[in-house]
Amino acid sequence: MKLWKIKKFWISSYLVLVFMFITGFSFAADSSKVGSKYIEMSKGNNNAPVVFVEYASLTCPACAAFHKNVFPKLNKEYVETGKIKFIHREIYFDRAGLWAALTARCTNVVNRYFGMLDLLYSEQQMWSRSESNDEIVNALLKISAKSGIEKEKAISCLEDQEKALELVNQYQVYVNQDGIESTPTFVINEKKYTNRSYEELREIIEKELKN
Repeated sequence: MKLWKIKKFWISSYLVLVFMFITGFSFAADSSKVGSKYIEMSKGNNNAPVVFVEYASLTCPACAAFHKNVFPKLNKEYVETGKIKFIHREIYFDRAGLWAALTARCTNVVNRYFGMLDLLYSEQQMWSRSESNDEIVNALLKISAKSGIEKEKAISCLEDQEKALELVNQYQVYVNQDGIESTPTFVINEKKYTNRSYEELREIIEKELKN
């Protein structure tokens, strides 16, 4: 814990600045330097007839419920069979959500990212509702350890200021592009939908497959 204690003030400070940027306070990133390294996290057939984008906050209970109850069925019936390309895009309503995204993207390996999402969503109540920033980050470090990421690597990911700014800028691009106001929001073949049951999503997907 000594390394984390030494660096925690610096980490909290720059993430507070990023949070100010998200919420409209006076902070700006250089957008000309953002976007080239951004990795779209997707799974499934790149040439699938249906592209399914989920906009989700990692601190959103409804998003956690979707990944627990709906996504496993969607993945089995449509992603694994090559019928849809699934894209997960993070929305940052709070600092904890951004920290979690930095944790999930720590290796930039797509398969590990989705495995990390499973952990973050399944343990969401344990880390996202912690009373202090330090408790949240320590909980995220434990989740990183469960996924096999060494502590120093996990800390370096949380300290990655360039990536944090990159994620925030890309988040704003997507929010403006697709008019995202709540999570989860789904964009299926460029058509936007609010939260839906599996049955409702299945009906939408089947219609798209027939077009």
